[in-house]
Amino acid sequence: MKWASLPLLALALSLPSGESAVAQKLFPPEQMRKRVNENVLFLMGGQPGATFSQLAHDISVVVDDPNNLRVLPVVGGAAVQNVEDVIFLRSIDLALTTQEAMNHLKATRELGPNLEEKVTYIATLFPNPLQILARSGAKSIKDLSGKKVNFNNKGSATAQFVPQIFKTLGVNVQQELFMAQGDALEKLRSGEIDATICSCPVPVPAFVNVKAEWGLRFVAVPYDKPLQATYLPASMRNEDYPALIEKEGVVDTIAAITVLISFNWEKGTVRYQRTAKFVDAFFSKFSEFHKPPRHPLWQTVNLAATIPGWTRFAAAEEWLRNWRGGQAKGQGADFKQFRRD
Repeated sequence: MKWASLPLLALALSLPSGESAVAQKLFPPEQMRKRVNENVLFLMGGQPGATFSQLAHDISVVVDDPNNLRVLPVVGGAAVQNVEDVIFLRSIDLALTTQEAMNHLKATRELGPNLEEKVTYIATLFPNPLQILARSGAKSIKDLSGKKVNFNNKGSATAQFVPQIFKTLGVNVQQELFMAQGDALEKLRSGEIDATICSCPVPVPAFVNVKAEWGLRFVAVPYDKPLQATYLPASMRNEDYPALIEKEGVVDTIAAITVLISFNWEKGTVRYQRTAKFVDAFFSKFSEFHKPPRHPLWQTVNLAATIPGWTRFAAAEEWLRNWRGGQAKGQGADFKQFRRD
């Protein structure tokens, strides 16, 4: 049976009650249910208002093909939780997480042994600078010793890993708190806490709304040797936060990397084929991510980058291999679509 377009479907479903039998013959409920569900994937994004949620929305819009592929973003995840959800939560196909979270869970075996055989990555995406917004008296992370500091929501990569960064640098806070950034900003302004932190892509939506007259500032994080095995050097500039960083100013910090992951579905299964269809749409339409109103972070992505110790989803590896072959023959999309140096 050839399926009609959505406008035709809407017309059929709006037929007068006397003609409902015609609509039922055109669109049998069981066939319609099968059609609607067989091309849907669920992508675990982030907390409401978080950058992960914005990025998941961008993915859903760019790859959308109503008759062949739909990606539905799921709100509520965080880096560590998202890995767990890809493995255990029913219907979750894809998730945004961080390399930091993946390596941690692999090392601790919190989700069982051989995590690298259960979880695969489709692509590395964006850096996640460690953004520490503090009251104006602090200039460096080391100025937060003995202070009250918010480490984002429990379950987030920030909550899981940043307290250890503090300890590694010898910074002992008075009190660790865990709350959403919007709530933390209110307590920061009132003086109830001294800093709030997000290891997230820039800009953090809650931080964008901060006004210069509130007397808050970002503090620097040194790229000390104990951090260099896990993190990259990074910086934030005026274009990231015009109200918080002066025009020629630079805030030095460190960064983890965002990763798009999938469960390691066996080839030939329905879930594998569905994810492979997503991979083709995601890679082949990637130039669309560089256009407004998509998030500017997409322009920093190197899709061809690899992650040591982890395997790329087989269909993604095959897609890139075929693309490289086309490049060698002078065919296919420009390499610049996939690599940002």
